[in-house]
Amino acid sequence: MKFARPPASILSRTVRWHLFMAALAMVVCASVFADERDDYLRGYVDALLDSRYPGLGLRVQAVKPDAGVTLTSRTCLGPSQKRDVTYLLTQSGQVKTVFWALSAECDKSSSAPEPDAAAPVPVDIHVLPETELFAPLLADPRQPRFSMSYQHYHSSNAQEFAAASVALGEYFGLATGLFGEYGSSQIGIQAAVFALFNLDAPSSDLINADYWFGLPISYRRGPWSYLVRLYHQSSHLGDEFILGNPGVNRVNLSYEELEGLVSYEWERWRIYGGGGYLVHSEPELAPKQVHAGAEYLLPRAAGKFDLIAAVDLRASEELDWGSSRSYQVGFEFKRSTSRRVRLMLEHFTGHSPNGQFYREPLRYTGLGLYFGF
Repeated sequence: MKFARPPASILSRTVRWHLFMAALAMVVCASVFADERDDYLRGYVDALLDSRYPGLGLRVQAVKPDAGVTLTSRTCLGPSQKRDVTYLLTQSGQVKTVFWALSAECDKSSSAPEPDAAAPVPVDIHVLPETELFAPLLADPRQPRFSMSYQHYHSSNAQEFAAASVALGEYFGLATGLFGEYGSSQIGIQAAVFALFNLDAPSSDLINADYWFGLPISYRRGPWSYLVRLYHQSSHLGDEFILGNPGVNRVNLSYEELEGLVSYEWERWRIYGGGGYLVHSEPELAPKQVHAGAEYLLPRAAGKFDLIAAVDLRASEELDWGSSRSYQVGFEFKRSTSRRVRLMLEHFTGHSPNGQFYREPLRYTGLGLYFGF
């Protein structure tokens, strides 16, 4: 004899079936939504990196849970490049954490697969890059940049006066090339005017103006970066200074120098060194020079401000290898764009970097404001 199923049992089975189908639909929808979210994040990050760092070959290798991304590149990157990329992505509000694939590291493990020797090395050329492969020298008094400083001068003839040092200059990248695992190269131009004013004079006299123009070629592979540049500098005394010092002997100082520098970065430190050779000078000067320095950066040392300390050293054959030392320490504030500003305490001792006064011993201490674009 067959018994009909109770209506409650049939209803319970129907409810369970509908609940199962609803849960399955939710799982499928969540998976589709997660895939769409990952695809959006991947496309967003790739587009952002293409617009800001076109010469580094950066791509999203994988999207991790909780808005994390793993980045890959065709060449290993240095610490400062990784910091800037990480800061850009985390400040966008779309990415929480950034991981780096093996291709972006400079110490490849022996377990990593060897690249196909027969595969052609990719070459990507990008015009008008926004970033420099060889980072600017922070404490160099003759680094092309936009800056203004208030300085207290102690010159060789026992004169003391308040000075304003103003620099108007910048680096402009023309083209950058990427040579796969062999590194990145870049060519650009640099130009600047360095002006010195005597603030104690009635009309804040212009003392000296140096006009500077250079053609740099740079190369980077991971923490190592290299710079070779040929640059010209010519110096001109200010009209007010000449009128106020009728006995001054004006020297038409002008020269071209070929300079080479090597920089190495690790964690928060950077050291660099190299030298230069004057290919032409007026008046004739001894040609050999050496140049070195070190920099330290502590991110978020005070809220959103980075702590920076730097020293720059120069010596020349013309001055019997007497050293000139420039020190800076202060804080930098930056946004997710390339714009940044630094407020630095600065001290200099050695021979004057100002034009025809290059033989005069000089010491100054001041406060400078430096701008990055």
